[in-house]
Amino acid sequence: MKDYGIYEKVKLNGIVPGRLIRHTRADSAIIKSHWHQELEINTVFEGSSRFFINGRIEDVTPSHVVVINSREVHSSIPFFPQGGICVTGVTIQISYDFLKKVIPDYDNCYFILNNMAERKIQLLLEEMNKKCKTQDAAYMNIYAIKQICEIVYILATECCMKREKFEATSSESFQRFEHVLNYVHENYSSNLKTSEVAERFFFSKEYFCRLFKKNTGMTFNQYVTQCRVIHAEQLLKDTNTRISEIAQEVGFSDEGSFIAQFKKYYSKTPGNYRKMITKNPFYD
Repeated sequence: MKDYGIYEKVKLNGIVPGRLIRHTRADSAIIKSHWHQELEINTVFEGSSRFFINGRIEDVTPSHVVVINSREVHSSIPFFPQGGICVTGVTIQISYDFLKKVIPDYDNCYFILNNMAERKIQLLLEEMNKKCKTQDAAYMNIYAIKQICEIVYILATECCMKREKFEATSSESFQRFEHVLNYVHENYSSNLKTSEVAERFFFSKEYFCRLFKKNTGMTFNQYVTQCRVIHAEQLLKDTNTRISEIAQEVGFSDEGSFIAQFKKYYSKTPGNYRKMITKNPFYD
């Protein structure tokens, strides 16, 4: 299972048995395949994301929650609907050691959300997201512990199944497809051609195109373009590199095509986007 995902060591603060990650910037990142011991829960407030989890696909839209069980290999890609809405939301990762202490036989537990539990957890995550902005820092640890315990209680009492019965297994073709995604994420700036990538992973071009469209909702070329645009957006925020150089660095053939594609996703030219970030220090 773990031969095609990178192990991630999750860092906690030593007091709270988990951490909350707020995705508040007007950008969207591709999360490469990885796994960790911690239980992970994700929800979005705007936009949507597609998660690849141990050979299954879950689309997360506003009001939906996805649980990634301990040691599951997972990755995700953002979806850009018409109008350039980007993905915002939260991720909570809960300590494996804590879960082992409070849930009997935790290693044999597999959490599957039902509708009622999903709604309860969604409300708790929304509340945590709001409290992060207003809660007195002196009491934030106490509040976070309380919320995490509530979430764990819901999962343990309403959603716990036997792991061996419900853990998804990847098909060989899906494992190969995840290798394809990792390859694209590492080589998006190269001149990637559909036929050559299909051949590299022992797919026929026709089957590869169908498989890619089914699993990502877009063609291979559209996906590569999205990877380039997302990485370019990071460079616009994090560096002072000239736009023409960014275009070249992420794999666009010329500055004009980069500007046109960037505007499709973010509804602004790269230059105007960079100006917006510079003017607004609270953009994060």
